[in-house]
Amino acid sequence: MIYPELDSLRRVSETFEKMPKDFKTKNQLFMKGPIAKKVLNGLNPEGQKFLGYEVNSRRMWFITGLLLLFCSSFIGTIIMFFTNIFDNAIYNNLIIANNTDTFSLWEKPPVPAIIKLYIFNYTNVDDYENRFVDKLNVEEVGPYVYEEILERVNVQFHDNDTVSYQEKRSYKFRPELSLGRKQSDQLVVPNVPLIGAANHQKESNFLARVGLSMVLGGLRQKPFLKLAAQKFIFGYESDLYSISKSVLKFQNEKVSDEFGLLSQKVGLSQDVITINTGAKDFNKIGVIEKINDDTDLHHWSTDECNSYKGTDGTTFPPKIIKDKRQVNFFIKQFCRAIPMNYEKEVTILNGKIPAYKYTIPSEVFETSDVVPENQCFCDMKTSECPKKGVMNTSPCAFGVPLYVSLPHLKGADKSLRNGVTGLNPNPTDTESYVYVHPTMGFLMSGASRFQGNLLMTKSYGVSQLDIFQEDEIMLPISWMEMGVDSKDLPDDVISLIYTTTFTIKGVQLGFKYGCLLTAIVTAVCIIIVLKSKYQMRPRTSSIRPLQRRETC
Repeated sequence: MIYPELDSLRRVSETFEKMPKDFKTKNQLFMKGPIAKKVLNGLNPEGQKFLGYEVNSRRMWFITGLLLLFCSSFIGTIIMFFTNIFDNAIYNNLIIANNTDTFSLWEKPPVPAIIKLYIFNYTNVDDYENRFVDKLNVEEVGPYVYEEILERVNVQFHDNDTVSYQEKRSYKFRPELSLGRKQSDQLVVPNVPLIGAANHQKESNFLARVGLSMVLGGLRQKPFLKLAAQKFIFGYESDLYSISKSVLKFQNEKVSDEFGLLSQKVGLSQDVITINTGAKDFNKIGVIEKINDDTDLHHWSTDECNSYKGTDGTTFPPKIIKDKRQVNFFIKQFCRAIPMNYEKEVTILNGKIPAYKYTIPSEVFETSDVVPENQCFCDMKTSECPKKGVMNTSPCAFGVPLYVSLPHLKGADKSLRNGVTGLNPNPTDTESYVYVHPTMGFLMSGASRFQGNLLMTKSYGVSQLDIFQEDEIMLPISWMEMGVDSKDLPDDVISLIYTTTFTIKGVQLGFKYGCLLTAIVTAVCIIIVLKSKYQMRPRTSSIRPLQRRETC
């Protein structure tokens, strides 16, 4: 027999099979038999080598498990500390895709915006017209507070990772927030259509201006109107506006049925907006690609100023926010994208939630002499640039000379502020800001505050403007605060903010430092095992035995 041990094992096995069943279950004879041990040692030898050391199979499996655990944790550490794989997995949830939670929140935002309207009531028009006073006086009236409910409808996804939609807005009056103001308040305000029509004809010949004056006289149009606050906000009937509207529609312009501060925004918007879903590039989430099939504006002198290059202000690309870089949001009524710069890190919701505060830089309202980049926003026909503190928005207001500024013309040129009396010389709440989530980029709180002004420029021959004692006056119309207060957020939104802030952050930190700690611990264990085996290795004597011919 070549393997006597195997023959002995066979005989032992046969004997074992003949034994009673209850005795066989104890395994005592087989496990304690010297021949079986010797055979098992031959089948599971201790003489295997690993990294130059002899180890048995149990230690071999133990070290192999440690190595696998070390490798996986080491790779996890590299991924968590030096790549964006985890962040990208989170950003995937922000992509605007159909039938997702993100899409539902985007389609019907759960948090309505609060709009506060302050209207300038002209108190001395009769005295000014009769030359009893030198300047018009204004009185700030308000706020008239409304809740704006936004819904994105007619949504269509496209193959190029974009989605198009229309905006549908409705407004609900909030009397409890309006400080006793009623929508029926009677106010004296500038006749915007009249001054806009006169501005259109100021470059025409004298006969054309006289003809316009005769039309205005026939329509009994005056430079100031007395209206209820609600009508001035949401629209009022005007024969002059009806004629202007017909002309504009003939020119394929999209106008509202009535003229008012918010009339263009009420109901279903005629504009079709196309934005990027962010499916291929997270830095483009929510960025406007087209409006009514136009990829840019045509109002300004450079491609940079004509570019939309921003979102609608409700969300921002998360990677850009995380890096604290400048972001932009596009305002159609301003004909331009407004930049916002990172200012500082703050906390909201009783100091529990971190947020990044972004504000509009003061250079937005600077002259082109101070900020050369603003040169492109000068009038393309006349090359006239707006004075300090105002932005010219007439190109997207059908030529009506509307200018945007901070409330009460704060920081504007003195010649603009001195046109009327009654403005607050040191208004406080004029800052426009947003608080955005540091990693996800969505808006958590914020407010935008802008004032609309009408630049009256005399058009000789239009007698309706003879009431004005100066050739050019900036007439304040109203200023609006639009925003979301973190205190007004519903519980489900607050819960979502807490989840995205702490739960995701906790998971990220758990993966990051869990992988790092596991890698360190397993590396130490491997070193200890190999070191102990090295110390237990068989040693050979360094003393050479004497040879036969050598004597002590």
